[in-house]
Amino acid sequence: MAVRLPKKYYLIFALFALCTIAAIYWVSNHIIKQDIAAHDLRLEQANAEAAAELKDALTNYATFLTGIKTVIEIADEMPSQEALQDFVKRQANNLTIDPPFSISYIDTNHIFIYDFDKDHIDPSNLKGTSMRDIIGDQGIVRMDTLMRKDLLYVSSPTNLIEGKVALPYGFGVLDSLGRSKGYVTAVFEFMPIVNRVYQNVSKEEFVYKFMSDSGAYFDRTRAYNGQKVYATEEDPEYFENYNLSEAAFISTQIPFYNKVFTVSTAYKQDNLYSTNVIIGYSLWLLAILGFMLFLISQFYLYEKTNKKIAAQKQQLSELVATKNKFFSIIAHDLRSPLSSVINFLDVLKGEEFGNKQTNEIFKQLEDSSKNSISLLDNLLKWSKVQTGQISYHPELIDLLKITKDQIKVQQHLLDEKGLKVRLESSYNGKVEGDKNMIATIIRNLLSNAIKFSHKKGIIVIEINKIGSYLSFSIEDNGIGIPEQYIGKLLDVTTVTRQSGTANEKGSGLGLILCDQFVKAHKGKFDIESQHNKGTIVTFLLPL
Repeated sequence: MAVRLPKKYYLIFALFALCTIAAIYWVSNHIIKQDIAAHDLRLEQANAEAAAELKDALTNYATFLTGIKTVIEIADEMPSQEALQDFVKRQANNLTIDPPFSISYIDTNHIFIYDFDKDHIDPSNLKGTSMRDIIGDQGIVRMDTLMRKDLLYVSSPTNLIEGKVALPYGFGVLDSLGRSKGYVTAVFEFMPIVNRVYQNVSKEEFVYKFMSDSGAYFDRTRAYNGQKVYATEEDPEYFENYNLSEAAFISTQIPFYNKVFTVSTAYKQDNLYSTNVIIGYSLWLLAILGFMLFLISQFYLYEKTNKKIAAQKQQLSELVATKNKFFSIIAHDLRSPLSSVINFLDVLKGEEFGNKQTNEIFKQLEDSSKNSISLLDNLLKWSKVQTGQISYHPELIDLLKITKDQIKVQQHLLDEKGLKVRLESSYNGKVEGDKNMIATIIRNLLSNAIKFSHKKGIIVIEINKIGSYLSFSIEDNGIGIPEQYIGKLLDVTTVTRQSGTANEKGSGLGLILCDQFVKAHKGKFDIESQHNKGTIVTFLLPL
């Protein structure tokens, strides 16, 4: 049914519409600027990640070659081909060096003494051949210079006759007098190195450009440096496959020994966020105005409904308060007669009865009464928490002393089951907390540990400092908690009860009360348990 509204509501709607249009205009401009900034930041992050991946891969290979260099330097003479290959295998496995790669030793006459890869000896039949045939006279001159230095030297990426692009590393081998004994070179295929970028940074969203300090580009299959290209396949991710301007890229330089590599990153597609934002917010404007008109038209109905809900809420609050007060009265009034029953039973225990069955009845009555007292204590405290009668009163307390006092209070229960308590504390200071609340927490946790422990077991209590918290944990090796109950232990709407090892009864309120008291201290409460193996309960108090 349509609702006829006074004119003032239509004026309010018109004013709201104008304000909404202005707000959406401002927000859309702000969002567009944020999107641009986020877009640029994402590009910077991708470029930094790509540079980090490439640098990490290069460093890994440099570490690998440094290990080879160290083995050669500490040996009295040049290691045999087999010994060096064995070391290379172990080194490659430890550093997760991706094949293929090859290691060669060339003497001062530029002749290959040996050549091997991870699994093969002389795979390219280079032994006995001259390096001059591969690098020419100009390359030999440069190699003679490098032979007289024991520093690692990195060459620019180069095209191999095997149709791959590779990165040569090398160093001169010197004797004790500093005279050259030859040159060791390692040639690593570049594809596994560059693949680190494509595997760990998004290649669906970004284009990557790789360049050496010589100004030549390279990718996973070839080096674009004027050399002859033997590769038959092109890298589909090569940056020139995309029609991108130089301004679209951002770059990071990676210094690496005598070389500097540059990694540049760009988006594959232009960002259409501005148009999408404008269209999106226009649709939002229409939706908001329509919804606002609907709200105004329904105002009277909602007002009546809200008044009714407020009255029901007030009534419900009063009922909850009455219920909590009722719990408090019941718990308080029942506690006194039960305490009297326990006192009478203590007197009767001192009497001699010839009938063992009578003694057993007295014991069961005493256990039942004490369990009821414990239930009423927890119920009374819980009801007081709900009604605000218990408040947090902090003071400096000695957690170790409170723990020892609670152990003494429950010593008779420990003795009945033959249980031992091992108390360990590495913290001798004090912590701020409510003494009565903390005592209640420890009493409940110790009572549970006793209740669910097997006879002659051990209960371990540890007090330690963990960061900015003081940790209290109590562990038993009893019957544990079934997995389906663990998530419900602290839910007051779900009753989870489990009998102890001596058929002791529980209320299900103890752990809930402990959790609420720990929260009052702004602490943390945690329960770990395995069925038939035991339970560890921990609470942390901020220092």
